[in-house]
Amino acid sequence: MIEKNKEKKQKPEIKKPSLKETKLTTRIICGVIFLGFGFLISRNLFFKELPFFGYHIIIELLISLAVGVFGFFIFPLILMYLSYWIESLIVAAVSKIVSDFWDQQSKRIQQARREKQRLKADEESMKEKQEFENAILLDTSVLVDGRVLDIVKAGFLDRPFVVLQNVINELQKLSDSKNKIKRERGRMGLDVVKELKKRTNVIIPDVKAKDKDVDASLIDYAKEKKIRLMTLDFNLNKVAKVSGITVLNINDLANALKSTFIPGEKINLKIVQEGKEKNQGVGYLSDGTMVIVENGSQKLGQDVEVVVIKNIQSSAGKIVFGDISKNNNPK
Repeated sequence: MIEKNKEKKQKPEIKKPSLKETKLTTRIICGVIFLGFGFLISRNLFFKELPFFGYHIIIELLISLAVGVFGFFIFPLILMYLSYWIESLIVAAVSKIVSDFWDQQSKRIQQARREKQRLKADEESMKEKQEFENAILLDTSVLVDGRVLDIVKAGFLDRPFVVLQNVINELQKLSDSKNKIKRERGRMGLDVVKELKKRTNVIIPDVKAKDKDVDASLIDYAKEKKIRLMTLDFNLNKVAKVSGITVLNINDLANALKSTFIPGEKINLKIVQEGKEKNQGVGYLSDGTMVIVENGSQKLGQDVEVVVIKNIQSSAGKIVFGDISKNNNPK
């Protein structure tokens, strides 16, 4: 484009005229005209009333001849140079007009192109912002766990998920492991990604971070895009929170969804093992909540009615403390 503009801006060369290029006919005509003109001038102005001792005709002829020579040789060149000068002025003016026109057109084209690129960049940025506004970044542990798919199936999570290519590579590495459990976990994680794609929008950005491990890539990406990170990894959870990233933990969700019992409420369960303290028994509710029952060791293997004493939320989850109901004691 620039080369074309340069070619268009180059002024056309105008060859200077020479005497040889002037036509013989033109020179003859000019010579004759000037010859006659010289003769008339010399006769009427100089020698009409002041004859030069009878030799005025010879002088008239010499002057006419000199003027004719001027008309034959010099005047055509003057006309040619005058024509050349006028043509140069016209060409220069036209070239300037064309050059200015192409400069303006080039500026308009470049400005329109920059404006188009800016609008496209703004549109892509807005689209990406909307796409990532409610997105959740998933790590390997969440995909291997698989419960996120159940939550999506239940309709509690209907938003885009982001899975980094590094996470996919780690799942593939696990699926190729010689360890059977790791191999099954890796394949399960890949299946979860496949099923999530069918049910919601899954974004797999191409993030080139070969020198970084998976956790570092997740932290950097979550900070860059300002999105939440879902993980079950204890250390990653801590690092993410320190880095100012909002962390979602399915275990916290599971604990939050466990039943809450009011002190004095009665529940039925089976004592499956003895507790750490004397006379304590341990049972579990259907949602996995641990219930520590005072005086429950004597009812090992039996279904009993337990009166709730208190609830405790620990790092391991929710624990319910209770005592054997009096209805279980023989009268």
